[in-house]
Amino acid sequence: MVLCNVVFSIPTMANSILSNGRIQQQTTASQRMRSDKGKKAPEVPAIESNNWLLHRHYTRHEYKTCKILIDQELSKSNGHNEYANYLKGLILRREGRVQDSLNCFQAAYNVNSTNVNNVKQIAKSLLIMGSHRRAIDAYLEAEKILNVPDWEIYLNLGECYTKLNELAEAKRCLKRSIELTKDESPYIALARVCLLEDQVNDARNAYTAALSGNPECIEAATELGLLYLKIGDVQRAFQQFGTALAHSPNCTRAILPIAYIIQNHQEYDVALSKYKLAAQSIPESHALWNNVGMCFYGKQKFVAAITCLKRAHYLSPMAFLPAYNLGMVLLTTGQPASAAVYLCAAVSADSSNPMAYLLLGLALKRLDDLEGAEKVLQKAHALSPQDPLILINYAITLSALGNTSGAEELLTSLNDITAVIDVDAQITQTAKRLSTKLQADKASGDEATRVLSEDEV
Repeated sequence: MVLCNVVFSIPTMANSILSNGRIQQQTTASQRMRSDKGKKAPEVPAIESNNWLLHRHYTRHEYKTCKILIDQELSKSNGHNEYANYLKGLILRREGRVQDSLNCFQAAYNVNSTNVNNVKQIAKSLLIMGSHRRAIDAYLEAEKILNVPDWEIYLNLGECYTKLNELAEAKRCLKRSIELTKDESPYIALARVCLLEDQVNDARNAYTAALSGNPECIEAATELGLLYLKIGDVQRAFQQFGTALAHSPNCTRAILPIAYIIQNHQEYDVALSKYKLAAQSIPESHALWNNVGMCFYGKQKFVAAITCLKRAHYLSPMAFLPAYNLGMVLLTTGQPASAAVYLCAAVSADSSNPMAYLLLGLALKRLDDLEGAEKVLQKAHALSPQDPLILINYAITLSALGNTSGAEELLTSLNDITAVIDVDAQITQTAKRLSTKLQADKASGDEATRVLSEDEV
């Protein structure tokens, strides 16, 4: 008997399944992996995938293109792209749309309330809008979020408190900011607060500290120069302005005061060359044209002076100096009617300046309006009762009106002042002539009274 070896090909149960009485082969895991290699997983784009592109356009100052891309990103993310909202807020604030920028920063904050930059930008927009109390609340919230103190937060808090006239709290925040940084900005802000409190020495020390940390700080050098100029230290002011111009030759904030100092030393051509340089940057500055006009006035070029001063008055009709100087020049050139118009504008701009009333009184006197001149000079005398120039002109006007006793009283006050301080020789000579005239008028008046007396023939 022969045994036959019959081989049955039976699939193993590990790779097979029984379905409806039929054996079906099951796909192995390795086979599935090989078959899935050709397939890609579905891509889910991240919201922040194009932030790098937005950042590149923003840093290149390509704001128009950046805004278009930002709007596309916000549309795709339904407004939930934090960085896109943040950049849009920065761009809108640069364009002057502060309220719209605030809305964008608020949207970024709603997406991520833990990002301190969103809170700081909200506070900065509120500060620009003048909502100082709300800005303080926002900066205090940013301070709570941070683990490490931020000097910029304390600097901006100091500015907010300064605007609210809470100067003690402002100084506290600014001093805290100074402790956290070597930047000169907190020193400059602290100096301004000290000036508001008339603490000139503390302000000077703050500016000096700012310059010691950064000798090339143009703002600190310029403001320190202006402070020296205010207290009458012209030499140090000139040095500070020169330092500022050495680092920035086109700094108009330093050019104007240094040219003014040169102008006061009657070096008009040098001052005019400085003003010409400044005119390239600030051609519509009323202060610039006012100073140029007074340079021409010093050179006795009256037509050029009047032209420049009229331009200064046109650029700033409510400014005191252009109107006052224009009235003075017109009065000098024999145009009292035109001078009176501009001097009235000067009085309206600054009603506490006695010299404007004095010149207006002289203009009215030349127009033969003695009563109007007397009223205006009375106001000037009330504002500055010991000014020799006002006293002599007021006395002359009262003498012309026949008020001899009033004129003599003013001359007596002038003599008392002359005994204490040095008075211009022209004023003293005029006072002597007027006193002689008043005595002669009084003598002639007494003679007329004696002749007309009832008990004499």
